[in-house]
This record gives sequence, C-alpha cells and structure tokens, in this order.
Amino acid sequence: MIRILRVLTICLAAVVATPAGANLIVNSSFETPVVPNGGFTNFPGGSTAITGWTVVGVDSAVTNKNFTQSGITFQSQDGNQFIDLAGVTSNSNTSGVTQSIATVSGQPYSLSFYVGSSTDATSNHFFFPSTIDLSINGGPRVSYTNPVGPTNMLNWQQFVVPFVATGATNLTFYNGSASNNFESMVDNVVVDAVPEPSSVILIGLGTVGFLGRRRVGL
Repeated sequence: MIRILRVLTICLAAVVATPAGANLIVNSSFETPVVPNGGFTNFPGGSTAITGWTVVGVDSAVTNKNFTQSGITFQSQDGNQFIDLAGVTSNSNTSGVTQSIATVSGQPYSLSFYVGSSTDATSNHFFFPSTIDLSINGGPRVSYTNPVGPTNMLNWQQFVVPFVATGATNLTFYNGSASNNFESMVDNVVVDAVPEPSSVILIGLGTVGFLGRRRVGL
C-alpha cells in the first residue's frame, strides 16, 4: 500500500507540474514585424501587419526595447518589442489591437499580460502611469492600471484574468490612458487552458486502480 501511495504521489505531482498547454496567442510579445532598433513603427486602424493582430481605432505602435525619450528607456518585458496602444497621433481610447483564438466551449482558461508604466520627469510631461482596457468577446471594457511609474525605465506589472470560453474567443486590448498620456504599454500576452481538478483526481484514481489490480494479479 505504501508503494502505491508513493507512485500516486509522484503521478499527481507530475500532472500538477505539467503545463496546461501551449500559448494560444499568436505573436504574444509583438516580435513581428521587426521595427527599427531604438525606434517604433505606427500602424493605423484596420492594419493586419502586426502578425496575428488587427489594429482597431486610430493607431497603435510596436516599439523596440532600446527606444528612449524624456530620459526613459522603454525596455520590453519579453523579447525585443512591445506595443503602445496609444499610438503616436491621437491617444484615442478607441485604439488598440484585437485577436481571435480557438478555445473550447466550457473550458476554463487563464489570460495573462503585462502593463508597462513610466513617468516623464521633464517639462514635456508625455508619460504617466498606464492603463489598458480589456474586452472579451465584445463585452464591457475592464481597466487594468499599473500605478508604478519610474522616471528612467518602464515598470511592468502582470495581470491574470480567468475566463470560461463559450466557443472561439475574441480578445481586444484598448488604450485606457488619459488623452494627454502617450503610453499604454502591453507585452507578453498568454492564454492557456486550465486543467480541471477533476481530471487530476481521475488520473490519480485510475493509477490506484491499475496498481491495485496488478497487485492482486501477483
């Protein structure tokens, strides 16, 4: 019996430790297309040039991690690039990016993403702590604000949003910052399936049953 419990413990640990699955988001860190080193590329509403994403509203800008302005280095959270939903022309709250992903109705998922913030310490006052809005399947916009704004670099804060799919899922990130704020930074967007606890229990019970039958056979 002790031997069975040991094996069961190992099996359960392996199930819990195993990742639920691959990230469902295409181009999750906005690495393509590649923008100029130390610069950015602005994409107008309707553009599909950002791999996997469609720009909504007025514009949004994919930015390189070496971009600097007003004494701030806008380093990425992951990889070499991130997106500024505010764009460079209007700071419109209609601006952002959207992507639809294949999800299974009734399956729970976990969405995580990072919001980057900084504060402009010069007289220009271009940058303040960032807010982004998230809409799932066209539902109400929910705001996520990173209040930490260093004066020399971006601070990245992770947000995790659980949801249960009703079929395919559409995710839209909008600029939620004030109209005089030129930053609404997002990076490292991840969606993966959450294994249900019942599946772990069933695997464990199946292991016990198998081992028990084998012991009887011996």
